[in-house]
Amino acid sequence: MAVTARHAAVRRWDPPATAVALGIARRDITPPVGIRARNWGAALSDVSTGVHAPLTATALALGDGDRPAYLVSLDLGWWASAEDERALRDIVLDRLGAGEERLLIHLIHTHAGPSVRTDETDLPGGELIPDYIAALAEHIVDACEEAARARVPGLVTWAYGRCDLAVNRDLPCGDGTVVAFNPGTPADDTLLVGRITDENDRVLGTLLNYACHPTTLAWDNTLLSPDLVAGAREIVEAETGAPCLFVQGASGDLGPRYGFTGDPEDADRNGHALGHAASAALTLMPPPGTGLELTRVVESGAPVGVWEHHPADGIGGLRCERIEVSMPLAGRVAEQDADLPEHVAQERARRAARLRRGYVDGDRARHPVWVWHLGPAVLVAHPGEAYSALQTELRRRHVDRPVVVANLTNGPGHVYLPTREAYERDRYQVWQSVLAAGCLERLIEAADEHIVETAAGSEDA
Repeated sequence: MAVTARHAAVRRWDPPATAVALGIARRDITPPVGIRARNWGAALSDVSTGVHAPLTATALALGDGDRPAYLVSLDLGWWASAEDERALRDIVLDRLGAGEERLLIHLIHTHAGPSVRTDETDLPGGELIPDYIAALAEHIVDACEEAARARVPGLVTWAYGRCDLAVNRDLPCGDGTVVAFNPGTPADDTLLVGRITDENDRVLGTLLNYACHPTTLAWDNTLLSPDLVAGAREIVEAETGAPCLFVQGASGDLGPRYGFTGDPEDADRNGHALGHAASAALTLMPPPGTGLELTRVVESGAPVGVWEHHPADGIGGLRCERIEVSMPLAGRVAEQDADLPEHVAQERARRAARLRRGYVDGDRARHPVWVWHLGPAVLVAHPGEAYSALQTELRRRHVDRPVVVANLTNGPGHVYLPTREAYERDRYQVWQSVLAAGCLERLIEAADEHIVETAAGSEDA
C-alpha cells in the first residue's frame, strides 16, 4: 500500500552527515625507553622501562583550498605549562602556515605517557625530553602535511552510541571527596562516532569522541602506553581497516570503573569495551550517503510501515573560530593550604603559579575556546579539564546536531572546570584549578551562544 498522509507524519530519516574534503595521516611518536615518565605522586619510578603500545599522532585535514583546518590527536597526557604548549604549537602553525583558529592539537590524556616538561630536563630521564619535543613537532607537521595532500571529497556520517566504561569518580569521603568510583552518582555514557568515507564509500577513518580519564594504568605501571585508548582503537581499526582518531571528551569527573592498576591487560580490557561500543554504533549506521524512507505500509496483524534505504546528501560547510571566555579567579588557595605540610603547600603554590602564566590577566583568566562548524555537526574544544556537564548540556541544547566536545586542546588554561556544586566540597579538581565557582557554567553559556550565533554564518574562505 502506498504511503499517504494518514499513515505517517514523518516519512524520511537522514543521518547527520558532513560533506567536506578531508585526509587523514598518522605518525608513531613513541619516545625512547628511559624517558622521564613520572605522572603520579605515588610512583616509585621516574622513568619508563618499556612500551605497552605505541604512542601515535593522528592528523585530520579538513576543507578545500590552501587553508585546511587541522585536528591532531596525540597520545600524550597534559601540558604542565603554557610556555611549553605555546612553543610547540607556534612551530606547527608557522610550518603549516595555518591560522590560530584552524589548528587543534589535542591530547588524549593518558597518564602513562612521557613528560613534555622542559623544566624537568635535569631530573632522571629528563635529558631525553628536549629532543623528544623537537621530534614531536616534526611528526605533527609531517602528519598534517600528508593529511592535507591526501584530501579527497569525503563524507563524515555521525551517530551517537552508549558505553558504560566511564563512571563518576568523585566519591564523597568525610567533608571532601576522593578520586574513586562513586556508585551513587550516574555518569554520562554517551559516545559519538564519525565514520569518514570517500566518494567510493571506502572508509578512510573514524573519529571517536568519548569522555573517560585514561587512568587504568597508575603508579605501579612503568610502561609507555595510550592506556585504554589503545584497545579502543585496536577494535575499531580491525573492523574498518582505517585509522581511528580519538578525542577525549569532558571527563573531569569521569574515569574507568576499574582503574589505578599496573596491569596493561586491564587497560586493554577497558579499551576493548569502548571499542566494541563504537563498533556497535558503526554497525548500525546506514551505508554512506543513504538514509531511510517510509516506502509502503503492509496490512498484517497491524499496519506495518516498511522503511528502505534511499540516497541522502551530506551538508557542506566548514567554519573555524576561536573565542576567549573571561573567567573569575579563585581566592581560596592560601587559606585552604594553611594546614598542609610545608612541602605540599609549596608544591601546590608552584603549580598554581605555573598555571597562571600566560593565562591570568589581572583579576581574570582568559580561557580560549575553539568552535568549529562541520556542516550539521559542531566541535567545541578548549584546553581545560571540564566536567561532563559541558557535553551533556551542549548536547541537550542542540539535539538536532552532533556535538563533539574536546578537553585538553591547545592552551593556555590547563585547569579543571568543575560544576558550581562541586565547589561545595573539598576535592582535588577544585583546589587544582585557579578558577572560581561558576567557571564551567560560564564556559557552557559562551560556547552555546557562539554556536547559535555562528550556525547560519558563511563558510570560511
